[in-house]
Amino acid sequence: MIKYIPNILTSFRIVVAFLIPFLFFSKNHQLLTILLIIALLTDLFDGFLARKLKAISVSGKLLDIISDKLLALSAASTFITFINNFLLLVLIGEIAISVLMSYFFITSGAYKEKDFTKHESSQYGKIKTWFLFITLGVAFISYEFIAFQPILQPLIILTFIIQIITFCNYLKIYGKK
Repeated sequence: MIKYIPNILTSFRIVVAFLIPFLFFSKNHQLLTILLIIALLTDLFDGFLARKLKAISVSGKLLDIISDKLLALSAASTFITFINNFLLLVLIGEIAISVLMSYFFITSGAYKEKDFTKHESSQYGKIKTWFLFITLGVAFISYEFIAFQPILQPLIILTFIIQIITFCNYLKIYGKK
């Protein structure tokens, strides 16, 4: 049972991704804040626990990628209209990376072989994900506390630049294969 904990933590992010729009629009911001913080912390611990418990699996890796994407896309698309239209940049960046990685996954034959290890995330991808989550967190906080609004736009631009670097890095790595 203990070996399932990493996948349970990862699955929690998927649940939170679907709750974000409902909690935001119902003005249940306190619960949304708590769930977002917990979801971001699960991203730190699920991989660590999987390695520690020797419970790394192909399905767990895939679930981690899906949960990160869903959480980011859900938060960005929910926050664009009501917090900062500039968040459209990070949404476009995330969609571009997702499309690129899906394309490489399908065209490499990994999809048919069900080999999810051929397309590991890079260090750039991990850094990009953390900048994205921090940016989305600051966006949400700035909705409640205007003192955070001046740092949001530069953070969005920095995150978008990191997304471009990550996109180019994946293009370089997987474009050769």
